Amino acid sequence: MTDWLTLQARLPLLDLHQLRRLEQDLGAEVLARLLALFVEDGRQQGGILCQAFAERDYGQMADCCHSLKSACGSYGALRCHYLSEKLEQSCRERDTDKVAEQMVAWQQSLDATLNEFEARLGRG
Repeated sequence: MTDWLTLQARLPLLDLHQLRRLEQDLGAEVLARLLALFVEDGRQQGGILCQAFAERDYGQMADCCHSLKSACGSYGALRCHYLSEKLEQSCRERDTDKVAEQMVAWQQSLDATLNEFEARLGRG
């Protein structure tokens, strides 16, 4: 098992402490609106990334990963943040074997993360 795969499996999906801090700083209503936007944007960016993967457009994939990495980091989506970072790096290096392997793990992580946020918003 590769190092990145081992590490990502150990990361929690969400940093609950960060979410609590955001709720304290912003308030529950504002955080809920921001998380809803994050879910919407995550689904859209995820679709763009999947299309770029199908087209082997590693430049666009790297750009999408960079954007997702930042958003995931802001909202405590630890595993997705980590995998976005690794996938971005592999895309920039054009390491096709790693890209294919990491894309599967990233997609599973993004889906689980967005589903968890939707459940917290009462939409899941």
